[in-house]
Amino acid sequence: MTSITKEKTDSRILRLQRIRKNLKRKRPNFRRYESWRYNRVPERWRRARGIDSHVREKVGGWPISPQIGFRSPKEVRYTLASGKEEVLITSSVDLSLIDPEQQVGRISATIGRKKKEKILMEAELLNIHILNPISVKIDLGDLDAELELDEDLLDDIAIDDLDISSDEDQGEE
Repeated sequence: MTSITKEKTDSRILRLQRIRKNLKRKRPNFRRYESWRYNRVPERWRRARGIDSHVREKVGGWPISPQIGFRSPKEVRYTLASGKEEVLITSSVDLSLIDPEQQVGRISATIGRKKKEKILMEAELLNIHILNPISVKIDLGDLDAELELDEDLLDDIAIDDLDISSDEDQGEE
């Protein structure tokens, strides 16, 4: 593909993304008929089928039903704001099927921590962007209460460099 053709394609995609953004802004939240009235009726959309239903008959003043005109343009449908397609990753084999230029990965929620770490390492080697990497939580425990250090100092000092032992450890020496 030549650079001129690619620029035209990119500008067309950007234009379609702007159209999708405006359509989403105008699109109502389609709620199930009378879900606002009864707690037992969930909000998830279901088509109205009653013989006297105002929503089915499209009477003014009642909620609107989903229609074809509310759909996003076909070329940008199911893509992220970056223009890339999202692919669900369930194993490291799925990484070989991803094109890093056009797709990004999301690791399945059913994957355990060890397998997720392995997938992340392989994705880094293949230069694939992962949308939900492992979030590392550092549990400081009572360290904050004991030290009472400035937050600015903590930013400058690496936590690994701190040699802090509890009172119990000092008594055993």
